[in-house]
Amino acid sequence: MEKLFKKEKFILSICIPTYNEPDNVKLLLENLSKQSTPEVEILIRDDSTDDKTEKIVNSYLTKIPGQLRYFKGEKAAIGGYDIALLSLIESAKGDYIWWFGNDVMGDGAINKIITTIKRFPDISLIWINSAGIHNQSDVGVDFGGDRFFINADEVFETDVGLLGFSSIIKRKEAMEGMEESKKFIGSALACFYLSLHVLSGRKGRFYFIQKPYMLCTAKPSGEVRWYDSFQVHGINYFLISQKFKNKFNKKSFKKGLAKQFGQIWRAVLVERALGFTTGFGSKTPKIKKMFQCYWNFPEFWIALPFFLMPRIILRVFYRFYKIFFDRRHLRFSIFEKNYFLN
Repeated sequence: MEKLFKKEKFILSICIPTYNEPDNVKLLLENLSKQSTPEVEILIRDDSTDDKTEKIVNSYLTKIPGQLRYFKGEKAAIGGYDIALLSLIESAKGDYIWWFGNDVMGDGAINKIITTIKRFPDISLIWINSAGIHNQSDVGVDFGGDRFFINADEVFETDVGLLGFSSIIKRKEAMEGMEESKKFIGSALACFYLSLHVLSGRKGRFYFIQKPYMLCTAKPSGEVRWYDSFQVHGINYFLISQKFKNKFNKKSFKKGLAKQFGQIWRAVLVERALGFTTGFGSKTPKIKKMFQCYWNFPEFWIALPFFLMPRIILRVFYRFYKIFFDRRHLRFSIFEKNYFLN
């Protein structure tokens, strides 16, 4: 059921899919109630098995009048997250789309985004920087300030993995790739396809906001998640990116994927060394799949001997590393901050 709303035209649509996370929804809505404007609509697709989230949303209808839209859905057996998010994008009425998960929206985020869009109406994609909620100076990407990317190739090679979580895209351009994106339902990255579709179309400019308006809480290593971390970050990013291989400069394309792979294989080795059998430390690390994807990347051949090592040997290497080097490097500070946060 959809709650009624008043305004028919919005600049920004914030899309929030949720499943049995009422506390997170409450935290986000409380934050949004303090900074949302009549130019913004908030859409929530709730696939929860109870009505706790719905009750919370109802309590905010008067705090965010005419801008909060609620849809009650049912979690699909496969691809529930993708289905929920794509359905929200299809229902959205804003010129731009921003999807949100379990992160916290920094103060002033909406005003900054709306101001940026009004100032540069030809923007097709905005990259919102992110940081850990307890250390906002340690950002995902540091360009020293807001700026336009030189072109789409620079966006891709900066950190393609973050692009799936940190982008605001023009809805009209995204909708042109909607049907194709549905082929990736179940990958947990159907909307990453939409970001690449907008980026590769090169119809407008691409903007970077330095201040981290996405504040994230790191998840513990080895934690069981609703998705297969290794499959999503190590394989699915690669497979979806390949659909756009001919849309980007070859050198930039390979650089972006190499950076993604470098972050992944370090995460895998750390979790395996720590003895985890879930997440990136899965008992089946899918080396064969990774070989099929990355066999022509030098980084794969550097990582392969470590993948083949027994866990007990990896543990020794890890302890040695911690003694003689800064442990932050191996424990994927950048990766943990930006990927485990989502």
